[in-house]
Amino acid sequence: MLWAGNSPTDRILRHLAEIGAGRCTITDDTVVTEADPEMSQVLLGLLVLYEDLAYESRQRAEAENALRLVAEERARLLEDRQLAVAARDRFLAVATHELRTPLATLALLVDHLVGPPHSTTDPGGVVVQNRQLAMLKRQVDRLTALAVEMLEVSRITTGRLQLNPAPVDLRDVVREVLDRFDQEIRRRHVTLKVNAPDPAPGTWDAARIDQVITNLISNALRYGAGRPIEVTVRVEASQAVVVVRDHGIGIPAADQSRIFGPFAPIPAATHHAGLGLGLWIVQQIVQASGGRIRVDSRPEHGSTFTVELPR
Repeated sequence: MLWAGNSPTDRILRHLAEIGAGRCTITDDTVVTEADPEMSQVLLGLLVLYEDLAYESRQRAEAENALRLVAEERARLLEDRQLAVAARDRFLAVATHELRTPLATLALLVDHLVGPPHSTTDPGGVVVQNRQLAMLKRQVDRLTALAVEMLEVSRITTGRLQLNPAPVDLRDVVREVLDRFDQEIRRRHVTLKVNAPDPAPGTWDAARIDQVITNLISNALRYGAGRPIEVTVRVEASQAVVVVRDHGIGIPAADQSRIFGPFAPIPAATHHAGLGLGLWIVQQIVQASGGRIRVDSRPEHGSTFTVELPR
């Protein structure tokens, strides 16, 4: 050290070097026990100088940290806004595309149905008309489903997803959903196996749980490749479980977490239409109900969706 001596000047220079390096060996005891009154005053001044510099350094560090946090928050908000705008634009594009197809079909069907009436004595004309009416109903159902999905997106993103829990038997909810799908199941010639031997009582919003089961059954029919579908309802300790299994196209492992995000259709199902919101809405409802949903799937071996709901 340049100031290794113990003269007052050496001591002062040594302390100044320490302060310049951001440390200080001067303490209150050092000041009090100093024999030389003048040196004691110098040491006190150096101690105050160090404390002032340390305080200023802390203040500067805190200010820099605050500015950094503000900049990070601004960047995050800007990114969120950009993502929100992109999501909105994508939503509008996808919704417009999905609405255009059933509307065009409806227009053609309506034009045909309002044309010259078919002879009521012509069996072939009646069959064609009935087929067209069935197609008309499917397109109306599709439009209704799209409208419901868009409404649910609005409710979820604005925090207006409300639950009205009440005592209900989960098995009854599942049966009601399956009854509604009976005609569609028959039309697709799909074998449905239901394993629900015991009641599964709990406290849930029956309409929302109906929505969850409806989406899972609809997906199983859509992506199940016409193969058997198995539905299981059971009670496990403090929770009720619904399992919907198909043997269709399946989902690659890398995409299984992504399918629960918004605008995320089944990756392998490029020929199926949809907004890609169904499973996201399902997950939001299940989580709002205090439960969880998971999927186990392999390509070409089908998918198993498991919903666990606390009772």
